[in-house]
Amino acid sequence: MQYLIGLPVIGFVIMFILNIILAGLLALTYTTLTKEVPIVTLEFKKLDHNKFKAFLKDKEGDDLGAYEIFGDQWQLDAGFYKMEYFANLLGIESKYTLDRFQGRYKNIDDANSKKSISYQLESNSLVENFGFFFDTTYGSSTYEDIELNTLYTVLKTPTGLMVRKQYLETKGKKVNENYFDKAKKIIGL
Repeated sequence: MQYLIGLPVIGFVIMFILNIILAGLLALTYTTLTKEVPIVTLEFKKLDHNKFKAFLKDKEGDDLGAYEIFGDQWQLDAGFYKMEYFANLLGIESKYTLDRFQGRYKNIDDANSKKSISYQLESNSLVENFGFFFDTTYGSSTYEDIELNTLYTVLKTPTGLMVRKQYLETKGKKVNENYFDKAKKIIGL
């Protein structure tokens, strides 16, 4: 009879421990599969109409170079070796190499007729043997409009590149305010 009373208690304790483990794995999965890692920052200086100088820095803040580009947008390309999702859970992240940086035009007619130039950033190819952790290779690219007094941060995610912008202040005055900042100003916050 004592064993029959103890079995539900033991079952409850085991289920409670399994639920804690599963909740931890769910949290680990979410953070691993949504992780964003900064890899490059960019700033621009206008040289002429549709001509800019771009200043690139790596994730440690070291200069990657200054490049003259043409257009009204910039574009950064990277090559990725994507790992299986279970490998991400084990801490093995996608590998990448920065391939190319260039200017870009919004208007396709401008893109086909106006001056452009591209720069090779890393000439080495990323070749490693990841065995059954390896999923596929692919290219990822991101582009944005060129805005002065803006710091662009390019982030590596488990599936490719993305960009976040930060508007910089000049002489105590904020430029290129986003909609949230404008709304706060209107409300008086």
